[in-house]
Amino acid sequence: MSDISMMGAFSGVDMAMINSMIEAEAAKGKRFTAQKQEYTTSKNAWKDMNTRLDNLYKRLDDLQKPDAFNSKAVSMTGPENVKVTTTASAATGDYQLQVDRLATQTRLTGDQVGVTGDIRTELGHTGTLTVNGVDIAVEATDSLLAINEKINGSSDDTGVRSNIVDNRLVLTHTEYGANDITVAGDVVGDLGLPGITADTGQTSQFSIDGLVIERSSNTVDDVIDGVTFDLTNVHEGGESTIVSISEDLDKAAETLQKFVEQYNSTQGFITTQLSVGDPSVSGNKTGTLSGDGTLMRLQSSLRSMVTSRESHGTSINGLQELGVTIDRSGVASFDREVLETQVKEKPNEVKDFFSSSTTIPGEAGAEDSVEHNGFSTDMRSLVNQYISSSNGVIKTRQDTYDRMIRDVNDRIDRFDERLEARKERYIRQFSALDTAMMQAESQMTMMVNQLSGNQGG
Repeated sequence: MSDISMMGAFSGVDMAMINSMIEAEAAKGKRFTAQKQEYTTSKNAWKDMNTRLDNLYKRLDDLQKPDAFNSKAVSMTGPENVKVTTTASAATGDYQLQVDRLATQTRLTGDQVGVTGDIRTELGHTGTLTVNGVDIAVEATDSLLAINEKINGSSDDTGVRSNIVDNRLVLTHTEYGANDITVAGDVVGDLGLPGITADTGQTSQFSIDGLVIERSSNTVDDVIDGVTFDLTNVHEGGESTIVSISEDLDKAAETLQKFVEQYNSTQGFITTQLSVGDPSVSGNKTGTLSGDGTLMRLQSSLRSMVTSRESHGTSINGLQELGVTIDRSGVASFDREVLETQVKEKPNEVKDFFSSSTTIPGEAGAEDSVEHNGFSTDMRSLVNQYISSSNGVIKTRQDTYDRMIRDVNDRIDRFDERLEARKERYIRQFSALDTAMMQAESQMTMMVNQLSGNQGG
């Protein structure tokens, strides 16, 4: 680089002036920066669009879950001596339940062994403990805790579990009901087990609508289809509990309400992005994706599916018959009472509207049969065309914007390199000019001095 220490001394063009010239030329590169910002803003808008569509996809998934519109709610009147759970197959109705006896397990309780509170001390007994016909070896080095663990290690074969309570072995049958526990062997006396009292287990007994039922457990799931009773307490005297099973209208309404809310959120965002503003206003602002044909088609397709009268192979002709309507501005609303009426009258039809996949044969058989997918299945398919991580429309757009941003960055880098090179050239040129002007002035001074000397001679 030329010496710039004297730049501008003769030509008047110093570094400040060169920097001003470069800044003026740099302004031409702002179009690249603006272009990059435009691409980035559009890319982010599609990213936000993807998030909203993904949420809509999840709400659609909720609509087609088996228990969305066919789950049951349980309420009880009277002592809550039972816990009741249901599946979608449970029939609605009221049942009078009375628990007479809870199922228990057979239990054997031994005498205290060793030092109270010290269950890890070696007992010094060697021999065999036989539980329900299964031999368990006992070593002299075994403590009460070790023997307890050995018994539990054989419980799959014996059907007996062991616990230690106040230095006593307490053996309990793993199953409820009248099951035997037998102990034998040459160490039973050392372990405090001879002479013990057997607390024999019993079955549970209860009645439903007067029908007496007996089971070997307190958990009963084979009396009413889709209903499981967990018996917890015995009813006293003539007490009973009324168990009411009904359609879970709250869950049904909440599931559809969340879909409507997400639909409105998605469509509202699309409307904002496509907005043309007010062209008659100075400085009018438009949406980031204004005029985007792909986004327009998505908006139209979503609305068309929600307003469609397609039955999806059921007797329900569109979401309108389930309480979902669209006003003139495109906003969806939900009337809960309409849905509740449909769920009460035909819950399976409502469920099938959203999730079923049926084939209706035509007159010519399979050749002209019509396949019906549920509403959620069809709409999820549409949404997936946009949000698919492998070949979705939005991924393709994002990839395109990434490539365009890389291209603009390359242009910015090349422009900056050219600008830096031009600055270096200006410095060399004007430094050289100053040097030449300095040399010319020096030569002129010498010439003047020479002429003055000759005249004086």
